[in-house]
Amino acid sequence: MAPSSSRRDTDSDTQDANDSSCKSSERSLPDCTPHPNSISIDAGPRQVPKIAQIKRNLSYGDNSDPALEASSLPPPDPWLETSSSSPAEPAQPGACRRDGYWFLKLLQAETERLEGWCCQMDKETKENNLSEEVLGKVLSAVGSAQLLMSQKFQQFRGLCEQNLNPEANPRPTAQDLAGFWDLLQLSIEDISMKFDELYHLKANSWQLVETPEKRKVSMEQCGGEVQGQIPGRQ
Repeated sequence: MAPSSSRRDTDSDTQDANDSSCKSSERSLPDCTPHPNSISIDAGPRQVPKIAQIKRNLSYGDNSDPALEASSLPPPDPWLETSSSSPAEPAQPGACRRDGYWFLKLLQAETERLEGWCCQMDKETKENNLSEEVLGKVLSAVGSAQLLMSQKFQQFRGLCEQNLNPEANPRPTAQDLAGFWDLLQLSIEDISMKFDELYHLKANSWQLVETPEKRKVSMEQCGGEVQGQIPGRQ
């Protein structure tokens, strides 16, 4: 009987030791600090819904946030649209196309300007008693302008009309028109300088300004005449 009683006491002590060990383990669990490399089992299920919610909020099709709908978003910046995305992009409305129409407008503007100068100088010759030298300058400027408009301007107008005619043969290109216009600019600048001189004369009451060179030449001529007359008087 003694051995059996001793065995029961031993088993009872072992059970009590196990129970106390389990209780102490349960009490120590909340106080344990998790290792930095340890993985929390409960962190996974709580993070998944948050990531899914963020993805749904960033989606343009999510109706939960009206501010992120595609219809409420601003249009993209113009510099984001590259030419590679639209190879057949039409020309911009503000871009100038230098064709026959464009050069005809330039020609019309220059024609109106030259005609205005000619009319103004014709009026000045009628209203003022101009000297022969000044009148010669006026006639030279007006004649050069009228000759340019009646010949070269008309020739250039015909080239512009041929450029606009698809059936013209030969058909001048825009580069041909640009080259011819550059030549016209030289003649226009030359005539503009003549009219500029006339307007300076008008500002000076149509009196020629005697330059130092002209004054020197006139004095030399007068001196020669005087010297030639002295021997005759002797």
